[in-house]
Amino acid sequence: LGHDAVIGGDELQDIALLKVDRTDLSPATLGDSDQVRTGEFAIAIGSPLGDELSGTTTYGIISYANRTLEVDGAYLSMIQTDAAINAGNSGGALLNVNGEVIGINSRKTSGSTSSGSTIEGIGFAIPINDVKDIVEELIATGKITRPGLGITGQEVHFSNMDPGILVVSVNEGSPAEAAGMKQMDIITAIDGKSLLSMQQGQAMERLSGEVGTRLALQLLRDGESIS
Repeated sequence: LGHDAVIGGDELQDIALLKVDRTDLSPATLGDSDQVRTGEFAIAIGSPLGDELSGTTTYGIISYANRTLEVDGAYLSMIQTDAAINAGNSGGALLNVNGEVIGINSRKTSGSTSSGSTIEGIGFAIPINDVKDIVEELIATGKITRPGLGITGQEVHFSNMDPGILVVSVNEGSPAEAAGMKQMDIITAIDGKSLLSMQQGQAMERLSGEVGTRLALQLLRDGESIS
């Protein structure tokens, strides 16, 4: 493939869209990852350990249909499976028993716990419905944009107040800076919905609308509640 075959990519989800100039290929059928249920069978296809094992197929179940996973400080929805996924499997298909692609194999948890127990059978795939959205945006614009406040935050839980997100820093040129948010503010609600965790806060950012949507944030600053 030449360099011009790369249409675009999503660094956060680790997905690239390539244009393959071939007419003799049979495309895979994409399924509906919203219909995936914990406990159903799953088949993973990939190239573990490199090209010499290309086309390897492993079989298991969907261990958890909608697992939230922290990846590089962001919270992503993943399909968890115990179908064996190893280094080199990334980018391969996760299929249901009808041969429909329900996810793109992405990562695994491996190694040992702090107590020395070996970690086995914990792999993750990007839901195919999320991939479809990424593909559509890359075809239309060649890039991925996501809404965000433009802060780094930390969960705080004090016995004398509701939980919230402490603003550790405000990014220069961000929407948060333009709105007057300051370091050490505590975000307690977004659009009237109380914040309990960073995960919930990022989910609210994603679900509240497209880039440019205005959000009402409730803050605590020096003990005073402001909006």
